[in-house]
Amino acid sequence: MGLLNANSPLYRYNSDMAKTSHSYKALPAIALEQLQKLGQDIAVARKRRRMSMKEMAARMMVNLKTVQRMEKGDPTVGIGIVVTALWILGMHRRLGELVAPESDKAGLHEDIKRLPRDFRKTRKPADHFDF
Repeated sequence: MGLLNANSPLYRYNSDMAKTSHSYKALPAIALEQLQKLGQDIAVARKRRRMSMKEMAARMMVNLKTVQRMEKGDPTVGIGIVVTALWILGMHRRLGELVAPESDKAGLHEDIKRLPRDFRKTRKPADHFDF
């Protein structure tokens, strides 16, 4: 008996490998709303390009149901899948700007709070070994 037979797929999903995360249940309502908006926006971008869900799924190399879940804003869809969709739509460059340090107002505020209050120069200690 060989390792592969004609009826078995070459690659098989291993349910023991993937562990379902339940952290999506702790998402704030505003985050869920933003995911739904992102999904709707991806759907609009796909439709503007006259691409069917089936074609999008084929180009992303995912199941049609995954595209449907992504466009509904399902928080369990992996970020890699969303990034692939954005890449196919030509919108992937925006990802690098999402949390860019120059646009992080809260981080900038914290940096400013940590600045020293006084910038007076301190005197140099006397050099005792000056000959």
